[in-house]
Amino acid sequence: MVQFKSITKNISSDLENLEESLKKVADSNSDFLNEVLSYVFESKGKRVRPALVYLTSRLFGEPQQSTHNAALVLELMHTATLLHDDVVDNAVLRRGKQTVNHKWDDKTAVLVGDYLFAKAMKVATDYNEYDLFKIITPVIMNLSVGELNQMNSSSQFEVNYETYYQIIKDKTASLISVACKSGAISTGANGENIKIVQSFGDILGIIFQIKDDILDYVGKGETGKESGVDIREGKITLPFILAWKNMSVSERECIKEAWKNAGNNRDCERDVVSRVIEKGGIIESENTLIKMKNDANEQLEKLPKTEARQALFELVDYIISRNK
Repeated sequence: MVQFKSITKNISSDLENLEESLKKVADSNSDFLNEVLSYVFESKGKRVRPALVYLTSRLFGEPQQSTHNAALVLELMHTATLLHDDVVDNAVLRRGKQTVNHKWDDKTAVLVGDYLFAKAMKVATDYNEYDLFKIITPVIMNLSVGELNQMNSSSQFEVNYETYYQIIKDKTASLISVACKSGAISTGANGENIKIVQSFGDILGIIFQIKDDILDYVGKGETGKESGVDIREGKITLPFILAWKNMSVSERECIKEAWKNAGNNRDCERDVVSRVIEKGGIIESENTLIKMKNDANEQLEKLPKTEARQALFELVDYIISRNK
């Protein structure tokens, strides 16, 4: 598998500049806030969303100040949503480290997340990036709607393709899609190319979330966060949906009972995992990824043949093949 550093070698200086900008964000008048932000940003992950901003911008030209602004604003907003999500999910680990809510407390995580949202808005307004703000703010609304709909779907035990796909479009694909769109806009892509890039981002975002959902079942602790979290929280994801359709009525009754008790019973959690695997939930989910990979590549084929486009092809493969 191609390594992420190899995929992003042509934008390495852009990503290094982003890290410097994030360090400046962690330099406020509050020592405690600086401590928490330094902790958050030192566990930086891959920076997939800023990488997408830079790669899609290079499909059509060289990165501009607007490109750098978009990358920073999106990473700040993404980080804020992670802090809030960890509180909602009562998560213990994120990228192999304690979450802010676990290391400090829920109030700290929520307030630091709020600070990052405000900082993102300030970056956008300081540079008069009102067009950027116009396309990003609806995405943040979608993220909240997606989270609320997932909570409701879980409480209702709703095993439904359409509901699941709408949730992951709102929760994950929308931010990845707008990263691609803002990168293309920042270097003057025309309307048709912006639509293609946005469509690619939608597909890539869904691929990203489906892979995450697979890893929750079979990640074996290599993901940098707890495995089985979705099961314990009652989240109905694609592996479960695809396994469910292959079950008899009696099998469905058994797994539903185990599902209800998985939140506080690890034996029930393991039972759900084994039944989902046995009934083809993982294999069929992986087959879905292959189909979606073809859809993503079909969109990329329509775009200018550049080093950035080749990197995006490789990024699709990387996201599907990753183990964390």
